Amino acid sequence: MLSVHSIFSSIQGEGRFAGYPTAFLRLAGCNLSCAWCDAHEAARSVGAFPFSVAEAFARLTAPGLRDICITGGEPLLQEEAVTELSGRLVPVHRVVIETNGSLSLASFKSAFPSVSLSVDWKSPSAGSASFLADNLEVLGETDWIKFVVADPLDLDHVAAALPAVASRGIEAFVSPVFERGPAWFAEVGAFVTALSARHPVRFQLQLHKILGVP
Repeated sequence: MLSVHSIFSSIQGEGRFAGYPTAFLRLAGCNLSCAWCDAHEAARSVGAFPFSVAEAFARLTAPGLRDICITGGEPLLQEEAVTELSGRLVPVHRVVIETNGSLSLASFKSAFPSVSLSVDWKSPSAGSASFLADNLEVLGETDWIKFVVADPLDLDHVAAALPAVASRGIEAFVSPVFERGPAWFAEVGAFVTALSARHPVRFQLQLHKILGVP
């Protein structure tokens, strides 16, 4: 069984597949409590309800969309059920799992190398500095790391962490906290531009927030 917060369709707002219509499965429960979490109720399992893997598969595939995103909360707290669901999805669908980077990804990635993992590397302002460095060894060209940044100290964190990410050939996204506004977006954009001379890195805004969709 899966502990589910919500199932919905929207536009993917982040990562390599931003802009694609996507069916989302938001799972309940998280092992972290981050300042910039966009889904506090899901993280705290507020309003969670049980779904069988078969039921979740039926709901996710009903819209007929190619792209599926499993998010949270922290999906890999329910790794056994997520693994079963992924096995049903991957033959037809492009699947992304958004994870907070604090849990080992080795077992899941070994089973599903084609599933894209969007992995947070928490910045200091998040208050949950818990990235598992061993995960860098299992991520590959289908995966990426996301840094959410709110202040200059967070930018220092990105600059320090990025060489290890780049050495593994993993794509990195730097995402300014949306609520900080355009001036901060511009500052982060300039930072990413300067950093890109040394390492492959991409600036991103949360497209779904600009569009006003879930």
